[in-house]
Amino acid sequence: MLIKKALSALVYSLFFICITVVPASAVDGITTDTQISWTTGDIVITASAAIPDSATNITTTRFRLTESIDRDLTEIVTNAFKAIYLDSLHTLADGLSANSSVMSAFDEINLSKTRVSSSLSLNLTSVTNIYKYNIYNELIPILTSRKTITAPPVELNYEATAAFSGIIIYAADPLPYYGENASGLLQPAIFPKIFTENMEIVASADMADPKRLSEWGFIQYTESLSQRDYEHRVGLYPFITTARGIFGNNRTDILIPDEDAKKILYNKANRRLIEEGRIVIIIGKL
Repeated sequence: MLIKKALSALVYSLFFICITVVPASAVDGITTDTQISWTTGDIVITASAAIPDSATNITTTRFRLTESIDRDLTEIVTNAFKAIYLDSLHTLADGLSANSSVMSAFDEINLSKTRVSSSLSLNLTSVTNIYKYNIYNELIPILTSRKTITAPPVELNYEATAAFSGIIIYAADPLPYYGENASGLLQPAIFPKIFTENMEIVASADMADPKRLSEWGFIQYTESLSQRDYEHRVGLYPFITTARGIFGNNRTDILIPDEDAKKILYNKANRRLIEEGRIVIIIGKL
């Protein structure tokens, strides 16, 4: 009830985009910074290389470094993706390096990747290239090759419940880690899982339609309490619940009350919300 009041009371005039900034990484002297929008699925990689003090021709050196970053883009970006979680056990870099076919497909993306921009710093000490990727329509299609859907579990022993237009899970506050005497904030991931407090599976990415995954991913994360910001995803009559805990080595999987899980899984129309990825998780500022 408190969450519903908060959602209806807070309305923002600007569209809120949840962005995560991950730590910088380096490959052979090339430093990268990564920004992720969990709303749009966009990942912006900024790759910078220092100009040696011994350089005598800045123009030539700039061209050489710019081309070097382009040439090593797969290695550079894969290293940057170590800070993005794929699921409770793996990073995005792990997923792309899982087998040769996935890495080959990623390399093909990079071979045709066009820089957003390339620039020389004002003090003439570094060259910076910027690249843009999309989790949903670029990366998810090569991370999963399945064509079928694993049906969500069916809850038979429960009273009939209403059909909802989407699912909103409030998880913005620190939550206890399952099986540990500690707590913290939920970490976003590309393929998180949702469990009951009894660790029964409620939803996972393999229950979602692959076409939906490549359209907007399995889950949308947001810091906004304004339902208008994600109404396009969860509709006008979403089911709202509060997370009870966090599970997984990467702190990405979420536990919801058993009774709320039953309300979702009993109704065929509500199970379809999992297949269509009509799930929004409200997270705290990381």
